Amino acid sequence: MFLEFKRRMGTSHKYAFRSSGRGMMPEDLSAEVLKSLRGDVFLRKGEEISSTVITVPAAFELHQCEATKRAGLLAGFNHVALLQEPTAAALAYGYQKLDAKAYWLVFDFGGGTFDAALIRSEDGSMVVANHGGDNFLGGSDIDWAIVERLLVPRVAKEYGLTDFRRGTAAYKYDMLRLKGAAEAAKIELSLKGTTLLEATLRKVRGETVTFETEISREEVARVAEPIVARAIGIATRVLNEKRVSPAAVSKLIFVGGTCLAPYIRDIVQERLRITADIGVDPMTVVARGAAIFAGTQRLLRLERKQTRSICLPVELLYKPVGVDTDPLVGGKVGLAPGVQASSYTVELINQQTKWRSGRSALTENAAFQFSVRAEPGQQNTFLIELRDATGTLCPIEPDRFAYTVGMVVEEQPIINHLGVAMADNSMSLHFTKGQGLPAKCTKTYRSATGLRRGESSQLLRIPIVEGNRELADRNVLIGTLEITANSISRDLPLGSEIEVTLSMDTSRMLTVLAYVPMLDEEFPAKITLGGEVRQPRLPLLQEEWRREAERLAALRARVVAASDMTSLAAVRDFEGSELVAELDLRLSGEGADFDALLKADRDLLDFKIRLDELAASIAFPLLVVETDNMCGFLDGLVARHGTPEELARALSLRKEAGQLVTERNEERLRAKYAEIHESYCTILHRQDSFWREYFEELARDTTGVVGKVPASTLVAQGRELIAAGNFAELRNVVYQLQELLPKKVAEVVYRGYGSTLIA
Repeated sequence: MFLEFKRRMGTSHKYAFRSSGRGMMPEDLSAEVLKSLRGDVFLRKGEEISSTVITVPAAFELHQCEATKRAGLLAGFNHVALLQEPTAAALAYGYQKLDAKAYWLVFDFGGGTFDAALIRSEDGSMVVANHGGDNFLGGSDIDWAIVERLLVPRVAKEYGLTDFRRGTAAYKYDMLRLKGAAEAAKIELSLKGTTLLEATLRKVRGETVTFETEISREEVARVAEPIVARAIGIATRVLNEKRVSPAAVSKLIFVGGTCLAPYIRDIVQERLRITADIGVDPMTVVARGAAIFAGTQRLLRLERKQTRSICLPVELLYKPVGVDTDPLVGGKVGLAPGVQASSYTVELINQQTKWRSGRSALTENAAFQFSVRAEPGQQNTFLIELRDATGTLCPIEPDRFAYTVGMVVEEQPIINHLGVAMADNSMSLHFTKGQGLPAKCTKTYRSATGLRRGESSQLLRIPIVEGNRELADRNVLIGTLEITANSISRDLPLGSEIEVTLSMDTSRMLTVLAYVPMLDEEFPAKITLGGEVRQPRLPLLQEEWRREAERLAALRARVVAASDMTSLAAVRDFEGSELVAELDLRLSGEGADFDALLKADRDLLDFKIRLDELAASIAFPLLVVETDNMCGFLDGLVARHGTPEELARALSLRKEAGQLVTERNEERLRAKYAEIHESYCTILHRQDSFWREYFEELARDTTGVVGKVPASTLVAQGRELIAAGNFAELRNVVYQLQELLPKKVAEVVYRGYGSTLIA
């Protein structure tokens, strides 16, 4: 049996069923759950359900949404609509609160994901004012925290194990058993103060043992607190981004089983300073909202069965849910050509209240329109009666419709910026965070490379990225549209125009289209969202982590060399952060389970972003210190060896640098630093002592170096020249030694996603 596959939606991870030899992906397992639910409805109600609404976390990325929709189609549904979970919760909470004018904060803390959404309700409609989330933050993380911080140390101590930890392959299934026991204990501790935890472990000392320990609510609350704090931080950011104070939020709505724990609810209410509505069941509120939303959906009907072929088709135009008690309903009857429409009449009848609209003749184009009367607090079903010139009732399809007085969701928002990665690693925005759906945007670019027809090695790459960072590679690559040389009818020169269109429907399904005017051809992309870029592989993650750690070490070395204590404190804080410790743990040894690697992959991206921010935050103060230090070196050198002109130049450079510091002009200060350094080097290179010390440094690195002139010969010549005081000739020897030594080539850091587009 497999659990918690929601986080893996959109990956190519396969669950292996050893008994059958079958492998199933996360959407396959989700489809099996949906099939079971669909079958239950048929058994109990005798209804064959062909359409469904599936809720997803607001923070779900596009590849996860697409996988979820695939699961619905695999389960046999013809139509699948996706609804963001916080929106569903708010809809369930405020459906009949038509006069409400307020902000609500949805705190959706589920088993595997977290969402926070600020909902604005006004005049019978609701919109998502702002949202944030983390797809790798949920109750499962609390379970693992209990395992790693409470249970693993106790097991290791009781059985004398030194390698018992998450990530050790030999204990993989024992860790999963401990996690299952931790989850059960966590649930029990929602109702009582202490509980006895039991787990059967099979790899301890090569035998099966039963591990027992008592844990308390206080212990679980302690290890859960940092995880809950992260969720509270996201919710706080959602409020701050919209400049909405906690006092302006009327209700806090808890969603998800994790919120059933009273100690979690207490922490959240205390820190957010918002009163929660605990009358809402966090376990069912999303399902209730999804059911309400389903009632607002109008579906295209399937082809009518042959037995109903004599029915006249009716095309209705109305909103199934709205705040009006007398909504406008229009329609058009599909009469045969040549039939006089005005000889037909239509009447609408409220099946519950027996209200009747009165008969009205069809217009010349067979249309009708009524203001109907609906009662609040119930679903109103209206019968449609069509009669011919003789007053005979005509069979029609459909012959009824439903309307409910209730709150409506205006539009679901886009959760992150979405756009195209450019060749310079910038991101060209097509959609912005918070923009309503559906959405469509076309932009024109130029190719950064030519494409010769038939050259199989050539292609144009159009990467699509999702995220809120300016640099493309600091966002998530969700797919790439490729135009190959084999797919074009003639050569494309460098700089050819390419129009890229991104379209997204209300379920956040994305389509991409590239149009090349020179070819007058369209290249629709069936982007398989996610693909290989979504799969975490331990060796690749470890190598990437090594490079990022080296980048942090280089920044630290620069700060230490500058003796900038303030910047050094900032670097040390970052080095000691929980994020760094977590990555060190997850990417050491044999690696952890797939879920942990998925989280490590996302944490690694977070590390890069935060390191970028750290480097940017200390860049100017560090440059100020380095410039001041360089001015000091120049002052000392000028005082000993400089000319009067060089002394005046040094004073002028220091004054100019000071002015740029006052102006906080980082770009010009960096250029001024280069001038100061050049002046310093000009004087330094006139000194015999410099060439002697530089020669000795090079001479130490010549072991094993081969050239036309042996390095040992050059070293001997250099020493003779130093003894003779001939430093002019010593320079030539130094230059020859430099040519012999291996060139120090700076590591090339490739950035971006290989885009071939320019603005």
